[in-house]
Amino acid sequence: MIHTFRLDGCTYQIDTETVRAALTNQVREDIRDHWVEVGGVRWPVKQVFGAAMGLRRDAFTSHIALRHLRAVGFPTSKLPTEGENKEARTPTVAPSVEPDPAEAFATLLTFIGSADLTGRIAALEARMVGVDPGAASNLVEESGMSLDLLLAALLVRKHAGRLSDIVHAAVITQVVPLILEEGERVLRRPSLAAGNDPSRPYDLETDRRIAEFKMSVWKGADAMRKRGAFADLVHLALDKSGRRAQLYVAGPPAIHFLRTAKGSADWGLNGPPQCCGSGSRSGSAHWTCRSAISPPSVPSMSN
Repeated sequence: MIHTFRLDGCTYQIDTETVRAALTNQVREDIRDHWVEVGGVRWPVKQVFGAAMGLRRDAFTSHIALRHLRAVGFPTSKLPTEGENKEARTPTVAPSVEPDPAEAFATLLTFIGSADLTGRIAALEARMVGVDPGAASNLVEESGMSLDLLLAALLVRKHAGRLSDIVHAAVITQVVPLILEEGERVLRRPSLAAGNDPSRPYDLETDRRIAEFKMSVWKGADAMRKRGAFADLVHLALDKSGRRAQLYVAGPPAIHFLRTAKGSADWGLNGPPQCCGSGSRSGSAHWTCRSAISPPSVPSMSN
């Protein structure tokens, strides 16, 4: 029996003889969670499926391997989504056992890296028009938008929800020893996590400088990032302490915007500038973003 299936847009075939032949020179590894029985011996399911299909193990999940090895008649361990009643067909996205986090990351990275995600989703949208139940089921396998991918994405989002905080904290921690001058001291507890803390007006405050860090990577449609960077620039410019003011950004696009943008201050700040102090130019709604970095009192730019 030959079983044909699609994975990440490619067509594959598998049968029992291919599987048995692939294991001839394999040394059986330890079983972690899932297994497949071949010739009365239980093997790690990813080892078997990867060897039979010639795929790297980060190109598929255990659940994909289980389904296709079952399809050619091999006994396997249960999927996490399976209950006691094997006849039940009601779909679920809340398995009793979560995927392994490392495996989930690998699944997600493989899917994202296999093709342009925007184009891939657009193509899937077009293919879904007019499908019947059978065609819709086929699209699940053909598109790679499987339950395994969904579970992997949910788990990665759960564990990676604070990546921005990690990036922000790591950047500041790396930068501080590089910029502190002889005798310079950090005055106040820095704001390492991304976001605003009213009790700490700047991300970094020393006896000689104040600094803000905007570590979002710009992608082309960056209106909110532009406003955020400009607001931080103005916030630094309004400091009256006489300390050096610095804005650190991730990459040239942000620097280019702040040096060249012609948008007015009321656009950059989502309204007319407030609390600008006596004699400040920012009382004008026509003050442009790029003019904010021209006077000596306004922060220097670094990346």
